Amino acid sequence: MSHPPLLGRLIETVPSATDDLLVTVRRLSDDEVRRPSALPGWSVGHVLTHIARNADALTNLTNWARTSVPTPAYSSPESRNADIEAGAARPVAAQLADLAGGTAKFLQAVAEVPDANWETEVSWPNGKGRPAWMILPARLTELEVHHVDLGLGRTFADVEPWLRDVLLDYAMTNRPGLGFGLRADDTGWARDEPGARIVSGDSAALLGWLLGRADGTDLTYDGELPSLPAWG
Repeated sequence: MSHPPLLGRLIETVPSATDDLLVTVRRLSDDEVRRPSALPGWSVGHVLTHIARNADALTNLTNWARTSVPTPAYSSPESRNADIEAGAARPVAAQLADLAGGTAKFLQAVAEVPDANWETEVSWPNGKGRPAWMILPARLTELEVHHVDLGLGRTFADVEPWLRDVLLDYAMTNRPGLGFGLRADDTGWARDEPGARIVSGDSAALLGWLLGRADGTDLTYDGELPSLPAWG
């Protein structure tokens, strides 16, 4: 599998997606950072800290691609969770500095990867091996999906249509062999399975359902919507 022609566009989109997130965060007070997010059990600060630590994790994988030296995303699941808890209650200024600094390091690491090295297989935190170019849609998924998860008014409809298609493609990396087809009526994105029934609807609604952020009531399907495996 070769890396996609739009890899450069994905790299260029990371700073703008980060800037959109930072605009949202700058509107917060320190107290609002501690309010519940749309993710059960997590505050806004938990989500922001997770996004920052994900930048560190994907920087590690990017360095693996550049050097061919195995570098795990996180040292352990326990340390990942501990880092998120430790950073969740920080004030807005600290959250902003962490997000911006992590993105700068990530983009510097990305800039140093030779083009051919984007085919290097690296291990995701779930243990699956994937080509390194998938680090870019992974980062954009983290930025866009968790921006919505903050529960501060952002929706998947605010994501550009072409990028929604990219995020749908990435979402399908965790949704193999569903047994039904998928089709976005607005963008034309589709993943059909021969002879299978189709779940269709607006790409924003389809993305929310695939990622477990929506119940799919605004989607079209012949019968009861299928159950999805847990996202991960």
